[in-house]
Amino acid sequence: MFPRNQFSRILVPALAAALGLGCIQQSAQAQTLSTEPVATGVSGALFATSPPGDFERLFIVEQNSGLIKILRGGQVLPTPFLNVRSRLSVGGERGLLGLAFHPDYANNGYFFINYTNTSGHTVVARYSVTADPDVADFNSEEIVLTVNQPFSNHNGGCLGFSPVDGYLYIGMGDGGSGNDPGNRAQNGQELLGKMLRIDVDDLPYTIPPDNPFVNDPAVRDEIWALGVRNPWRWSFDRDTGDMYMGDVGQNVIEEINFEAAGDGGKNYGWRCMEGLRCTGLSGCTCNAPELTLPIHTYDHTGGRCSVTGGYIYRGSSMPLHNGTYYFADYCSRNIYSFEFDGQNIFNLRDRTSELGGGSISSISSFGEDASGEVYIVSLAGSVHKIVTKMKLSVTDLVAGQNTTLTVNGATPNGYVYFAYSLVGTGATQIPPLNVTAAIRNPTLIARVRANGQGVASMTRRVPDGTSGRQVWIQAAELNETTNVVSDTIR
Repeated sequence: MFPRNQFSRILVPALAAALGLGCIQQSAQAQTLSTEPVATGVSGALFATSPPGDFERLFIVEQNSGLIKILRGGQVLPTPFLNVRSRLSVGGERGLLGLAFHPDYANNGYFFINYTNTSGHTVVARYSVTADPDVADFNSEEIVLTVNQPFSNHNGGCLGFSPVDGYLYIGMGDGGSGNDPGNRAQNGQELLGKMLRIDVDDLPYTIPPDNPFVNDPAVRDEIWALGVRNPWRWSFDRDTGDMYMGDVGQNVIEEINFEAAGDGGKNYGWRCMEGLRCTGLSGCTCNAPELTLPIHTYDHTGGRCSVTGGYIYRGSSMPLHNGTYYFADYCSRNIYSFEFDGQNIFNLRDRTSELGGGSISSISSFGEDASGEVYIVSLAGSVHKIVTKMKLSVTDLVAGQNTTLTVNGATPNGYVYFAYSLVGTGATQIPPLNVTAAIRNPTLIARVRANGQGVASMTRRVPDGTSGRQVWIQAAELNETTNVVSDTIR
């Protein structure tokens, strides 16, 4: 963006000179998170997602209205994408519960929803978009699967396509009531209390030949994993295909399960186990070697009662958070994050004070857009994006024209340092500021004093002859950094 010969100094020595400091102690990451509301007035918001490659729209599911709405350009469109209210039973844990776009949606226009029908049973159905990309065809419904529900709760509802194998996975609760009275989660002839995996490229659906129980007459072929209570929200890591599953507990323990991509056939232990706890109920043997234990659990202290599983962050605006898993508790409003290396949890953090301070109530889900940015969804009627507290925005980058860089949320009257990279993202320690930048080989653009409202802005001309170059831009102040803005110069 700005040729290196304009600035003969790399960022670290430049900052050291500007601050009158030499290289000091190793810097911390020093990036405080926050949230920004992107949609309000979405009654009973339950989920948010985007079709693959669609960077302009976020689709928001409303549980009881039966509406799927589109957020585009910061506005919820007045006409819903789909309205299936007439096909639903609602109330409690019923309603429109899930949405997944086919991996080839851009070409075939297929998407799938999960809902409880007017008889209270689970339906997974396929729909098609019309010639208008913002409107689906209500009459295009093709029923993929119906599962009878003996009770009104524990319907699961989350479904998604694996980024590795392209099959549709469906999370099914144990049928409801309490303590799984029918022992359905351990019954291989029941689809309840399971994770299912089917091929829906053509209907009727078929069974993937490598499903783990295909040759086991005691277990239905659709079953991918057993022994879950209510996998209300689960997700795939878009980079690896690994699955992270928030399974809601009974009365004592909430749990998050992990499954490496392609590693089916697991038994997660419900109803003989709730987290790491033996329930004393029959159905399986507590702590038996064939059971898979959760990677994280927590109890119901502090008003906690129901885990809301989330997503692994794989976005571009906060590269140093890459690989961080976000989840929440529905009742207490606590929001947490951790990292997992395949064996151990580390960097477990309570993010509640950063991400709304507990002001986001009834967290029904997290969501992920096509860019990998993560959202918090509230049944109270709002969707919030996880962002950095100090936020950088950049106007269009066009060779030979001016661009304006603006930071909001800086320390009032403090200095903000703008830098760019032409080689990409990566952790770069900036000891004078006690931060770790998220761009590699940063070059200092300028130092700007923020105004009394914490806004720092600067304008620079994008040099001629730079069209087609990709640039990564970030700003920092003492103890804090912004998001990263990446763009290609036009």
